Amino acid sequence: MPKVSLHRCLSAPAYGGQVALLRMAMQGGIAVRSLRFACLLALFPSLSSCQSWSSVGAAGVAGAKAKEARTGAPAKQPQAPAAAVASPAGGVDAPSRRIVFDAQMLALGPGGRSIDTSRFERGDVIEPGRYRLDLLLNSRWRGVEEVELRRQPGRESAVFCYDRGLLERAGIDLEKSARGQDRSSARDPLPEGLHCDPLERYVPGARVKLDIAEQSVYVSVPSYYLSLDSSKTYVDPASWDSGISAALLNYNSNLHVRENHGRSATSGYAGMNAGFNFGRARLRHNGTATWSRRMGSHYQRSATYVQTDLPAWRAQLLLGENSTSSEFFDAVSFRGVQLSSDDRMLPDSLRYYAPVVRGTASTNARVSVYQRGYLIYETTVAPGAFALDELQTASYGGDLEVRVTEASGEVRSFIVPFATTVQLLRPGTTRYSLTAGRLNDPSLERRPNMLQGVYQRGLGNDVTAYAGGAFTGSYMSGLMGAALNTPVGGFSGDVTLARTEVPGGDRLSGSSYRLAYSKNLPNTGTNFSLLAYRYSTGGYLGLRDAAFMQDRVERGEPLESFSRLRNRLDANISQQLGNGGNLYLNGSSQRYWSGGGRAVNFSVGYSNQWRDVSYSISAQRLRSQYEGFSSGDRRGETSTLFSLNLSIPLGGAGRGSPTLSSYLTRDSNSGTQLTSGVSGMLGKRGEASYSLSASHDRDSRQTSKSASLDYRLPQVELGSSLSQGPGYRQLSVKAAGGLVAHSGGITAAQTLGETIGLVHAPNARGAAAGYSGSRIDRHGYAVIPNLLPYQLNSVDLDPNGMADEIELRSSSRNVAPTAGAVVRLDYPTRVARPLLVDSRMPSGEPLPFAAEVLDAHSGQSVGAVGQGSRLVLRVEQDRGSVRVRWGNEPQQQCLVDYALGPRETTPPVLQLACRPASAADRERTL
Repeated sequence: MPKVSLHRCLSAPAYGGQVALLRMAMQGGIAVRSLRFACLLALFPSLSSCQSWSSVGAAGVAGAKAKEARTGAPAKQPQAPAAAVASPAGGVDAPSRRIVFDAQMLALGPGGRSIDTSRFERGDVIEPGRYRLDLLLNSRWRGVEEVELRRQPGRESAVFCYDRGLLERAGIDLEKSARGQDRSSARDPLPEGLHCDPLERYVPGARVKLDIAEQSVYVSVPSYYLSLDSSKTYVDPASWDSGISAALLNYNSNLHVRENHGRSATSGYAGMNAGFNFGRARLRHNGTATWSRRMGSHYQRSATYVQTDLPAWRAQLLLGENSTSSEFFDAVSFRGVQLSSDDRMLPDSLRYYAPVVRGTASTNARVSVYQRGYLIYETTVAPGAFALDELQTASYGGDLEVRVTEASGEVRSFIVPFATTVQLLRPGTTRYSLTAGRLNDPSLERRPNMLQGVYQRGLGNDVTAYAGGAFTGSYMSGLMGAALNTPVGGFSGDVTLARTEVPGGDRLSGSSYRLAYSKNLPNTGTNFSLLAYRYSTGGYLGLRDAAFMQDRVERGEPLESFSRLRNRLDANISQQLGNGGNLYLNGSSQRYWSGGGRAVNFSVGYSNQWRDVSYSISAQRLRSQYEGFSSGDRRGETSTLFSLNLSIPLGGAGRGSPTLSSYLTRDSNSGTQLTSGVSGMLGKRGEASYSLSASHDRDSRQTSKSASLDYRLPQVELGSSLSQGPGYRQLSVKAAGGLVAHSGGITAAQTLGETIGLVHAPNARGAAAGYSGSRIDRHGYAVIPNLLPYQLNSVDLDPNGMADEIELRSSSRNVAPTAGAVVRLDYPTRVARPLLVDSRMPSGEPLPFAAEVLDAHSGQSVGAVGQGSRLVLRVEQDRGSVRVRWGNEPQQQCLVDYALGPRETTPPVLQLACRPASAADRERTL
C-alpha cells in the first residue's frame, strides 16, 4: 500500500490542504478511515505528536494523544500503521490496548457537540479463518503463505498459528532456537503440528504482528536464530513464481542508407529473440536477419531451445541449440541436451558477467559484435567514445570480435577477451555442467557428436577443486585443477591433457597449463578482475580447435597450415587514484606454434574529472588474427589508435543541460581527426536525447557532419542519425523494444530482459510501473522488463498520471520469479469520483469534524467530515445519497442527496443540505 506524508497535507491552507489530501487519498488508495484521522491530525497536530510521523499507512489509524485505559500512562507512539493489530501469538504486548480520545478537543466550540469516538478505541477485530498473507521476517519479504488464524480463550481477535514448515520457510533456524543463544538455557523444542502459542515460547525474543488491511504478517526474530538462507533477497523455493503462459518477442532493427560518390546502398538488420512460456517450460529462439539490395536477404539462427528449471537440483535443463561455458574448456555451440547448476537459486549467489565493449567512433557508426562466428549484437553509436554493456547473449564467455563501421564505409575490428573470473565456492557447495549432443558451429562441415562435463566442489573456506572432460569420437581431454583464496588474492590453476585423432592415422597429444589471478586492493584502488596465463604444448588442441583442424584436414588442407595456440596472456586491470582519476589496462597477447606468429590486442586509458569537466586519454593497439587460426581464415591489419576526450556541461550539471564534447583521435591507418559536438537530453524524464557534431580530418583537410536523435517511449526505443561528408551521405533509423502476448492481449514494452513482470491495474492508465519508465496502457497493462530471478522483487505503482476517479487499492507487490518467467502482478482498483461538499445539519449547525460518511445504500464508508463542515468523499454513482454519522442515535445522523453532472460542469465544491434521516433511511443502511 502507498504511504502518504502528512507534511504534504500540512503545507497547504484549509481548502487547499483538503483538496491535496483528497487527491492523494483517492489516487493512493488510502482507506477512508485513515483519511479521516489523517485530516484530524493534519488540522489539529496538538492532539498527538504526529509531527514525528513521516507517513500514514493505507488503512492505518493514526495515533492521537491518548491514555491507557488501565494505567493512565501515555500510549507509546506506534512504529507501524496502527491498524496493524498485534497478535498475542506473536508475543507483542498480549491483548490489544484500548485507546481513549479526549472528546473535548473535538467539541464544536465551547459547550458544542462532540463526536462519538468509541468505534476508534480498539483496533480492528480479526476474525478466525485461513488467509493468504505476505510473510515478512525482520522486514524482509519471504513469500506468500496460507496462514491460519484461530480464536483463543480470552482473546477478542483471532491469533496467528504456525508450524515447523512455515517457520523454516521464513528462515528461522529451529535447532538454534531450541538450544537458546547461550546454549545453557534450553528452550522448548517445537513439536510437529499447528501451534497458536506465543512464538516467543519456542524462539526467544520473537514477535509477530498481523496487518490484515495490508494482507501481511510481520515476524521479528533475533538475527542469531536466522538460518543461512535468510539473506536480504533470498526467497524459499516454495514461494518462487513460475509465471503465466505468454509469448515474447524482443526486436532490435536498423536500416542504413548510404550514398557514396553517387552510388547508393541500402542495408538492414533485425535481431530477434522470441519465446513462449508454458508452465515452467521456456521455448526460446534467437536469430538475426540481414538484407541489402546487392546481396538480398539472409537469416541466421543462432539458438533454439526449450529450458526449464529443476529447483530440487538447483539446476537448469536445456534441450536444443545453445553454447557451453568457456570457463574451463573452449566455448562451443552444440545441439543436444544440457544440465547445469544455477547459482542464482542459491543464497548470496555469485553472478556471471559480460564484458563492457569500449571503443571510439569518428562518425555515427554501426557497431557489430560477433561471438563464435555469430552476430550477437548490433547498434548505432554517436561520434566519440562508446561503451556497450548489454550483451546478454554473451553471458557465458568466449572472445568477442567487434567491428566498427563508420558512415564513410571504413571498417575497424578488434577483439575483446572474455573469460570468466576465478570461481571460489563455499564449503560443501557444488557447481556442475553436463552437455551431450553434436557440435553446431556454422563454419564446420563435419559436426561430430560430443560430450562435455565439469564438476566443482568447495572443499573448505579457501579451497575449491574441479575436474572435467570433453569427448568426441576422435578427441578426448581431461582436466583437473583447484582454486585457492589467499591473502594476496584468488588463484586458480589447472592442467588439461588432450589427445586428437588426425584424419589419415596421425595422432596429436599434448597438455595445457593455466594460471589465473584475481584481486581487488581496496587500500590502493587496484582491481585485477582478470589476469590469466595459459601455456600449451605443440600437440595440444582444445575441443573447438580439434574439430576445426579435423574438418580442414578432411578437406585436403595440410596439418601444418593449422596454427595451434602456444601461450596466451589476458589482463584486465583497473586502478583508482582517488581524486587523481582512474587508470585501466585491458588486453591479451597470443603466440602460436607452427610459425603462426603473434597477435596482440590491448588498450590503456586514463580518465578524471575537474569540477564539472570530464576528460580521458586512451591508446588501443589492434592486431588481427593470422591466417590458419581456427576462428578466422584471413590476415588482418595492425593499427594503433590514440584518443583524447573532453566533456564540458553547458548551463550546469542538470539532466537537461547540454554537454560540449571534443574527441581528438590519431589512427595509424586513417590519420588524425578532431570531432566536436553538443549532446543533451530532452523531456521531463530525459526520454529524448540528441547530438550534433562535426569532424575534421587533418590529413585530407575534409570535414564531415553528424546528427542523431533518440527517443525512449514506454513501449519502444526509436532513433535516427544522419551523417554527411566528402562524397558520402548516410541515413540510419533504428527501433528496439519488446512485445508480450498474454490472455489480456498484446502489450508493447521496452527491450525485455530474461525475466519480466506483467502488471495489471484496470483503468489505471498513465500510472508509472516500477523504475523502468513503463506506464499502464489503455488496457490496464504494463511490462516490467527486468526482474531478478529467484530473488525478492518489489514492484510499486506511482499513481501520478492516472485519472482522479481511479483508486489503487494496492500499489505494491512482491514477487520472486523463476528464470525466464512472465509473472503477473495484479493491482486491484476502484472507479469512484472524488467530491468536496459543503453541508450543515438541519439545524444549521456545522457538521461535527471527523464524522463518518457512509453510502446510504451499502453502508460502506466513503469519506469523512473535514474542517468547516466540509465533506471529503468519493462516490461510485453519479446520483445517490450519503449518510453523515457522528453517533448511533437518530439525531446524530443526517442524509446528503447528490446528483452529479459531467465532470467539466460540476463545481469544485458542492453546496448541499444534510436532511434528517428517516426511520426508513436508517433501517435501509443498518
